[in-house]
Amino acid sequence: MSPNAGSPFDPVNTFLVQLGNPKGKALQVGGIEARELCGRFGSPLYVYDAEVFRGRLSMVQQALGEKVKVLFAVKSNSNLAVAKTFVDAGAGLEVASAGELFLAQSSGVETSLVQFAGPGKGPEDLQAAVRMGIYSLNAESEAEVDAISEEAERQKKTQGVAIRVNPPQSVGGSRMRMGGGSKKFGVDLERVPALMERIRVDSHLELRGLHIYAGTQCFSAKAWVENAGRLLDWALEMQKTTGIPLPSLNFGGGFGVPYFEGDQPFDLEEAGKGLAEVLAKDPDKERRYFVELGRFLCAPAGVYLCRVIYLKESQGKTHAILDGGMHQHSAAAGVGSILRRAFPIVKAEAPYAERDKAYTLGGPLCTPADEFAADYALPSLDQGDVLAILGSGGYGLTFSNHSFLSHPTPGEVLVDQGEAYLVRTPGKPEDILRDQRLPEDGPR
Repeated sequence: MSPNAGSPFDPVNTFLVQLGNPKGKALQVGGIEARELCGRFGSPLYVYDAEVFRGRLSMVQQALGEKVKVLFAVKSNSNLAVAKTFVDAGAGLEVASAGELFLAQSSGVETSLVQFAGPGKGPEDLQAAVRMGIYSLNAESEAEVDAISEEAERQKKTQGVAIRVNPPQSVGGSRMRMGGGSKKFGVDLERVPALMERIRVDSHLELRGLHIYAGTQCFSAKAWVENAGRLLDWALEMQKTTGIPLPSLNFGGGFGVPYFEGDQPFDLEEAGKGLAEVLAKDPDKERRYFVELGRFLCAPAGVYLCRVIYLKESQGKTHAILDGGMHQHSAAAGVGSILRRAFPIVKAEAPYAERDKAYTLGGPLCTPADEFAADYALPSLDQGDVLAILGSGGYGLTFSNHSFLSHPTPGEVLVDQGEAYLVRTPGKPEDILRDQRLPEDGPR
């Protein structure tokens, strides 16, 4: 009755293997049982395995080669301890807000390995980026370039700028496409040469290169390599027509992580070989290359743990009411997805046990949207059992509407070398009043 029975690819087993979970044993993260972690730190709880983070980064670096620098996309998991784990293992950082810049600074990353993307960088974002002196602000409009120049002039600095390219047609291979046609992302391809010239003559700007991000959850290595090849072709043509050098290329990322039946693992080896063939065609042997990855690096390393607080029967179906829900793991509840499908979920005490009963898994919120799965096959559950949503190391808490209904935010734990560290303190009910004021408190 397993939801993946008979499938050639089993997401549940794949995530358990990536966590290094012993066959037939209770769920462990970094060698510590999930139930023990909940007992120590409470539930709901996010738990991450630092060794899996490092292993994923090493796997990508080996596949793509030493010419390519990997940037960890902080938006996928904005915990400082997670970012520092990647930085200490050799990654740079890709950020998308002033807040993420401050986190990057606290991680100890070299400023030459920080890039800032996003179509709506505001004054505080630009102030922080220029002050920190990051390698590049990846500009997505002519107006943004003007704003960067003004901020750099105000601070009496020279700021590196790359141009994010929006291709004329949508490029294939990604489940969520972020380039092609009319988009808020990037500068239309035909407008890029003029913007290169605009940056070249500005004494407060330095052109770093080009950036592209075709989309996320790309499962076709062939399509991803083709997109990378197009960016190099555009760069060579623009250099030829303008005479302006492009010192770096950021090929984006978006490597797919398979959560569901029908998904297939992204072929990292094929991507690495294909990218090497692309780079071999580049006559500029001094050019720097970047790839930015979030979900692919961190998702398999994390689990979201929650407890069954009630079991009830309704119209012939069994509902398990959990202490965690969509407010803490929106992605697992299908928020933002066209097709709602259940993430891989296991009973922490028996992740390999036979799944012989169907449950509808819902959280504590008073909305029908707060549901992780309907008629999902699991071993028999009892009140107090711990469930684990696998693949939760990326776009878990960071993607979630955790202010909704004002439940406390979950804690986050990093397990490293057999030790568990609380790296985000759980919230409290009284947090709802934090930073709020009544009119009678007086004007600020």
